[in-house]
Amino acid sequence: MMRRRIALYALMIAGLTSSLPAHANYVFNPTPYDLSDLPHEEFFTWGINFNLPADQKITDAVLTFTNIWDWTVEKNDHLFIHLLDNPKMGVISYVDNQGGGDNFAGKGVLVGNWSDPIGGHARNFNLTYDFAALGILDNLKADMVTVPRKNYANFGFGIDPDCHFYNSGVTFTIITESIIHTNPTPEPATLILLGLGGLFLNRRKA
Repeated sequence: MMRRRIALYALMIAGLTSSLPAHANYVFNPTPYDLSDLPHEEFFTWGINFNLPADQKITDAVLTFTNIWDWTVEKNDHLFIHLLDNPKMGVISYVDNQGGGDNFAGKGVLVGNWSDPIGGHARNFNLTYDFAALGILDNLKADMVTVPRKNYANFGFGIDPDCHFYNSGVTFTIITESIIHTNPTPEPATLILLGLGGLFLNRRKA
């Protein structure tokens, strides 16, 4: 009898554990991986298509420029990054010869405007933009549900380097967790305590 009860409580705990949300990461990289080291004479659009699985929800998204640095420190050096709706698919580069300031001003949502405060050499610094922390995760979700035209993506980025920002690669990660539809159940901690209490009482009776 005791073994049967122990097995039952073990199954209850295992069932609770298996019903916890499962997390997934969807990782995207542009081509070229480092956007040609972000030269100052160019600016870029990077279009991404992503269809969120019906059983998952987005909990965060992170854009990372790995080991990024400016070749020097100058007054007007900026790296402008915008979240865009329906850009062209893949990476498209345009030439501005470092003119015009932010070529994506007034377009989409400004993710960041970064200047290297040190410059001159690599120092293993990763420039990271956390969409949930920035309050722009809902903007990403809204862009993703739009239907793009042919050769266009449902969301992406506009990136304008007004100087030469060397880097080791650009990565965009979408973080999701599964949606679980269950009837209200007692908290796992409560069930575990009840189970342990039952075991204790049974042991005393024995």
